[in-house]
Parts: sequence; structure tokens; C-alpha cells
Amino acid sequence: MRLREQLRSIDVERVVLVPVLVFLLCLTIFSLVSNADRHAASGLAGALYLIYLALLIAFYVIAVLLLIIRTPAKAESTGFAPRAAAYLGTFLPMALAFVGGSEVPDGVAIFAVALMTLGMAFTVYSLAVLGRSFGVEAKVRTLVQHGPYGVIRNPLYVGEIIVLAGAVCFSPSWAKVGILVLVGVIQVYRAIQEERLLEAHVPEYAAYKLRTKRFVPGLF
Repeated sequence: MRLREQLRSIDVERVVLVPVLVFLLCLTIFSLVSNADRHAASGLAGALYLIYLALLIAFYVIAVLLLIIRTPAKAESTGFAPRAAAYLGTFLPMALAFVGGSEVPDGVAIFAVALMTLGMAFTVYSLAVLGRSFGVEAKVRTLVQHGPYGVIRNPLYVGEIIVLAGAVCFSPSWAKVGILVLVGVIQVYRAIQEERLLEAHVPEYAAYKLRTKRFVPGLF
């Protein structure tokens, strides 16, 4: 009985994600350092990609720190589906790196990398604003209502989709489009699950929901 209680008290999300994010952080730093000269010499698209990698490093660093110092959850979703969607939505985008695609004109490449960079900048900003309420699984901590969260309820998901859209534009294929669509569907499901949980446990969430949109300001 005591062992079972100890296992339940383990923050599985933290145990799983922190080592994975640290590993990805190291890979990204290596990529930035080892390919900096090549990207810098490849024009505007290469320079933007260096900025993107720097922002990605910042994202991993902030995410790891927030997972370590975040506040305890007050409530969480039960059942397999919400938890599976949380991890699938987190790791599925990485599949884009293993799917081939076609080359695009220089103008499209610049647009695509710019989209990735802007999306990652927005993601890093949203993560920093979310602060110690950050998590992957649907759980209730503190309701953040300032910054981008004062306009839309799920800016992290929006930033991620923008990044993925840019990655698909940079090297398009039907497989990558399929992954992008699937990730979008999963993130919508995650958002709905999180909103239901917050509505059930945070009294002020109803008023917050009325004055914000889920993904697109003023529309959706």
C-alpha cells in the first residue's frame, strides 16, 4: 500500500519530459554550433534559421526549468485518452524530421523559415508568460489571464502549429501535411479537455472563457 502511494506521488510528467527535453536541448545546441557557419553563408533563410534554433534552445531551457519549479496541480484529467493525447501532441511533431519532402524556391524557403521563427518566438513568449502553470498533461494550476492569454486561451498550441506550418512549407509532402493536420486535431482535443477541467475547478474560468477565443482572436 505504501509503495502504491509513493508511485502515485511521483510526477510522471516531470520524470518523462525533463530528460527528453534536456536531450533535445543538447542536440539543438550541437546543431547550432556545428552548422552556424553554413547557415550564416546561405543567405536570409539561413540567418533566420539560426535565430529559430536559438529560440528553440530558449524554449527547451525555459520548459525544463518550469517543469522543475512549477506549482503542484490542484486537479487533473482522468482516463487514458487525455494523457495519450498530451504526449502524442507533444512528440508527434518530431516525426516531421524523419519524413522527406520536395525542394521549394528561395522565396518560399525564406517565407517558411520566417514563419517558423515567428511561431517559435510566440511560443517562447507564451511559455514564459505561462510560467509555473506550465504542463503537458491536462491539469489545473493557476489560471493565467495576461499576455497572449488575455486574448486567446491556447497560445502555446497556436505557436506550435505556426512552426509546423512553416516546416511543412519549407519541405512539403503529403505525409507532412497529414502530420500537421493530425497534430492540429490532437491539439483541439487537448484544448477542449483542458477547458472542461478548468471550468469544473476554477470559478473565474467561465468569465475568462467569455472574453477570449480558443485559438484565433475574435474568430475561433
